[in-house]
Amino acid sequence: MKSPLKITALLLFFALASHAQITRDETVFITKGIPEGEKPPKEKPFFGQFSISIPLRANPYREDNIAYVDDDQNGVNDYEEDKYSALDYILPDGLAVNAGYGVHLKKWLGVSANTGVEYSGTNKLVIAPVFGSVLFTPQLWEETNICLQYGYGYAFALGRGDLGGTYQKYRIGAIKDNEVSLYVEANLYAFPLHEYDRVGTICIGLAFFDFL
Repeated sequence: MKSPLKITALLLFFALASHAQITRDETVFITKGIPEGEKPPKEKPFFGQFSISIPLRANPYREDNIAYVDDDQNGVNDYEEDKYSALDYILPDGLAVNAGYGVHLKKWLGVSANTGVEYSGTNKLVIAPVFGSVLFTPQLWEETNICLQYGYGYAFALGRGDLGGTYQKYRIGAIKDNEVSLYVEANLYAFPLHEYDRVGTICIGLAFFDFL
């Protein structure tokens, strides 16, 4: 026959075990979803863009920089082109900054209004273009798209009286993650300058996009 002390201890053990089973902690997962009947938020069809580019020009002093003699002043027929850098052929020739805001369709087709300031050192021009543009970004790889853009508007030559004319922009590049684009562009200004009927620039630059 068990002693009363052992029976009491046994009953106490079962009581504590039962209490622990009843009051044990429970892990509750709370998920946040869209309330029933409420539509998910739509993407806004707006986007902004900002670009900065550098006009380029051929180096007019390239022939002066080519050494036709060696260190001993002996004539050299082959001046080893591989010793020269890109700056021996082209030089930066100004700075251009543009910004725009518009609407887009699923980030691959957009229309925007734009303006900016473009400086051409060779032509000694400061130009303020106002133009509309069409942006087309077909997918090239998983996270990379081709960036094609055409702009048309009017360009004002600042500090040159009423000098101005139609403005066209042609841009091609690659855009990464719909955010940053490296591009080459050509800008045409349809007004006369010196002996030319119209002037233009060829630029390389970076563009930054914000699709809302």
